[in-house]
Amino acid sequence: MSAKASGGADADGPVSVRAEAIVFGFPAAPVEMSVLRRASSWRVGGAVRTLVVFVVAAPLAALVPPHAPWAIGALGLGAILASRRLKERFTLVSVRGACPKCAEPLVVKAGRLRSPHPVSCDACHHQAALRFPKAALGGGAGSTHVPR
Repeated sequence: MSAKASGGADADGPVSVRAEAIVFGFPAAPVEMSVLRRASSWRVGGAVRTLVVFVVAAPLAALVPPHAPWAIGALGLGAILASRRLKERFTLVSVRGACPKCAEPLVVKAGRLRSPHPVSCDACHHQAALRFPKAALGGGAGSTHVPR
């Protein structure tokens, strides 16, 4: 399967990684998270599309008085969103496991994976952190990338 057919991910698709959910003062709970490794073409293509949209929108936004702040704001927002897309090397798809405090299932929204990744428990409203081995996400031998 090509990178384009799999949504910009490596041909392997989502990778299952064992992790721990941590809440201060409670024992860590084992969880399994599904992570999608993003190809550089997906990241760069998305960043370029984002920048193009905001560069086209900036002159249109400049038509609304006061003119300069809207255009500058559109360009700044485009740059921020494009840089976020460039940094998304891994996407957290799902988490299967329980909250360390209340033992209810954790639910996450798909998004950029951070280390440690914050997860809120819907039942007890505590903020858990997902701690995972960074080597499990590496792109193979010699990979030194660590998600931020």
